[in-house]
Amino acid sequence: MKPERIAYIFLGSFLTSVFVLRWWQESSYPLTLWLIILFVFLNLIIFKQTRQIIIPITLGLLIALLTVQRTAHTSSPETIDWYANGSKVIIRGIISDEPDRRPLQTKYTVEVYKFTNSSGTLMPVEGKVLATDHSQWPEFNYGDEVEVSGQLERPGTIEKFSYKNYLSRFGIFSVMYRAKLDKITDGNGNFIFSNLFTTKKTFENQINKLYAEPHASFLAGLLTGSRKGIPEHLMESFNTTGLTHIIAISGYNITIIIAVIGGMLFWLPLKWRFAPAVTAIIAFTFFVGASAAVVRASIMGILGLIALQTERLAHTRLAVLWTLFFMLVWNPKYLWYDAGFQLSFLAVIGLMEISPHIEKYFKKIPPNFGIREALMMTISAQISAVPLIVLLFGRLSLIAPIANVLSAPAIPFAMLFGFVGTVLSFICFPLGQLFAYIGWAFLEWMVITATWLSKIPFASVEIPKVGVVIIIIYYLALTLWLIRKNKTCHGSFSSP
Repeated sequence: MKPERIAYIFLGSFLTSVFVLRWWQESSYPLTLWLIILFVFLNLIIFKQTRQIIIPITLGLLIALLTVQRTAHTSSPETIDWYANGSKVIIRGIISDEPDRRPLQTKYTVEVYKFTNSSGTLMPVEGKVLATDHSQWPEFNYGDEVEVSGQLERPGTIEKFSYKNYLSRFGIFSVMYRAKLDKITDGNGNFIFSNLFTTKKTFENQINKLYAEPHASFLAGLLTGSRKGIPEHLMESFNTTGLTHIIAISGYNITIIIAVIGGMLFWLPLKWRFAPAVTAIIAFTFFVGASAAVVRASIMGILGLIALQTERLAHTRLAVLWTLFFMLVWNPKYLWYDAGFQLSFLAVIGLMEISPHIEKYFKKIPPNFGIREALMMTISAQISAVPLIVLLFGRLSLIAPIANVLSAPAIPFAMLFGFVGTVLSFICFPLGQLFAYIGWAFLEWMVITATWLSKIPFASVEIPKVGVVIIIIYYLALTLWLIRKNKTCHGSFSSP
């Protein structure tokens, strides 16, 4: 058997096992299970015909079990969430992540090392608490050592949304919805991340000096992933038109951006465009703080770029699957609870598998400035991701393809002129304003596009309940269509 096929069997076994173990998470699986796996393995491995299949299947299953077992959380008297029963407590810890600043509140992730309960007993504990400060003054920063008081609770469910599962991705199992913080010391964080977060905050403040709302918050969303300050009516327009992804740092968004960057370098040979695009992604990742979500999105974006530019589809598939393998070994909750990860992965699959087969429909569109790539990528990603979007959010934007087609070409220009204008404004503010005005025009175009299209009747329809069976049928039909197309093309892949 070819090594590639063995790799597919191993990766398929691992991914399937991790998916199924979503409903059976244990910090220690019973000994009986391990013995059954060993017994079946020893009995089947004696047959030479099945040996090359049984070994990778078993290995994938074992790694999946060990991964879920390692990452499963068990509450104990040594963890802070053990005491999350609604009582008022005092904790001490370090702000371990970038503060999430919003118009009416700021959320701080505090890595706890001491805990004082309601009876005044001080004890060492570990774990993270998400503390929400509604006073918002004074401001606290990454690396500050703080004392936090408030009611310690477990996150629950908000309108059918499992806040508990959402926070578990970050290792957070307890919250304070109304916390009071006092600084003890500062400068306790990682030096590199501390400077990155400070630079990002300074950059966002400069954007606010150049742009009025909602354009300031819109550009900050494009460049740094921040959504604070975006008016509710504009967010609703983005939701209705399926444009929310453009103001979130996601693999989908980054892939679109770098494809357009590659299109702008149309005068260079195809293979020479890869290095500048990847360099831009890495620089962008560090600029916005290199959080786990951004790093993941950047990896998915690079994979999308590889899918666009390589002519070896089999190798690209394995690259995507191996990347997925290592991500899930690190944190399997990405697959279970992270909608951004799921949609980013589906977007890359769409680019890799679907875009080659719809390329012929875009031949008449000019390739200049990456317009053809942006449109083709948008449609490919929509085809692969729409069913999951409907399942997760209960809404289907019928106008999304048109909205994305109209908006996608403006994204890189808004980012380019917005970024250059902001940087230049530190040196010469009037010169920065000149570039910022050009960026404003592209931002305004996207705002107008979202606002006008959202007013069209039936631009978005509510689909309160979609059966999982329908989703499965859709993806099975899509898979069969791709298999037929790939057989017709003899497995070839043509880059756009």
